[in-house]
Amino acid sequence: MLPRFLQRLAARLTGSAPPPEPPAKGAAATSTSTLKKGDVLAYRNANAWRAVWVLEVDPWPDGTSVAHCLSYQQLDEKPTLESLKHAEVLIWHSPIDADGVSQGSELIGNRQPAEDDLVGFAEYLKLTDFPRYLELMGQDGQEIVRQANAHYLRGNELCERGRKEEGIAEYDAAVELFPLFFEAIDNRAFTRMELGNFQEALDDFEQSLQVNPDGEAAFFSKGECLMRLGELAAAEAIFAEGMERFPGKKALFGEFLGRVRAQQRSGNK
Repeated sequence: MLPRFLQRLAARLTGSAPPPEPPAKGAAATSTSTLKKGDVLAYRNANAWRAVWVLEVDPWPDGTSVAHCLSYQQLDEKPTLESLKHAEVLIWHSPIDADGVSQGSELIGNRQPAEDDLVGFAEYLKLTDFPRYLELMGQDGQEIVRQANAHYLRGNELCERGRKEEGIAEYDAAVELFPLFFEAIDNRAFTRMELGNFQEALDDFEQSLQVNPDGEAAFFSKGECLMRLGELAAAEAIFAEGMERFPGKKALFGEFLGRVRAQQRSGNK
């Protein structure tokens, strides 16, 4: 049976994460209602051409839409559906206001993307809307969680045995499978702190707080990493905020707030 925290995370797979804020609506030369998944658009730019491929179009409640686009490198000649099959990709995925994509464009055809064409879009969904990512990739969410938990437990075991780098690799595998797994992100960060890699640990804690903004341990440890890195003003702000946000740990945050202020007064970095 999965631990309770993984059951809680797995339960998120029954619904979609809220979408990012809609992009600002731009002036459209072509109505976005005509923009469709698979549309390939070309743009004339001085003596060169550029092209984008619309991988998906998502409508917003306010009537605007976002186009998930694959962009190609600049081209010397006007592209065709056939020539773009051999063109070099510039950016595998960019979410762009659909009106902006349409503006100044020429529709050269429609080609439905295959799975290999969606690697950038899939990575975007994996980090922003995990349930939709699973649906796109045809994967079983419960099985993904089971595999991620197995890596997490192996990571814990390896770290307890002093094999910390191997443990970090297992936490990496858990998070790669399941980006919402903030416990694995936290344990990876704590292990990196033990190894003295405070910048990497700080990056992990920031990632963890994006998934779980109320993570008390991650928030405190972010402040500790900043203090160890000599970023005393930033650390002071974290500990001061922590006293307000986490009253149950007010004494701990207050203690470290006093420490960092003492370091600032003494000039020790």
